[in-house]
Amino acid sequence: MDKQTITLHVNGVFHQLQVSPETTLLRVLRDELHLTGTKNGCNQGHCGACTVIVDGRAVRSCITFAHRVDGAQVETIEGLARGDKLIQVATLKS
Repeated sequence: MDKQTITLHVNGVFHQLQVSPETTLLRVLRDELHLTGTKNGCNQGHCGACTVIVDGRAVRSCITFAHRVDGAQVETIEGLARGDKLIQVATLKS
């Protein structure tokens, strides 16, 4: 299948990536960006181990196709701290 270019702002850093239509956001975060704090638990979106914040909403990255969040702001567990200090996270949208 043809790959497409997407852009993501992950933990405040801009990334431009080539992804296949079936590539999940989880695979991009772990395999391409080496942000391994986001875990693959059930791979079906039930357990929540893969949850990240996309444009202020909690999403299950194992069932979210990367191309569907093109241009989004993504926060992972690695983005919730500055050095050894946790930062305050804004209230998530429901």
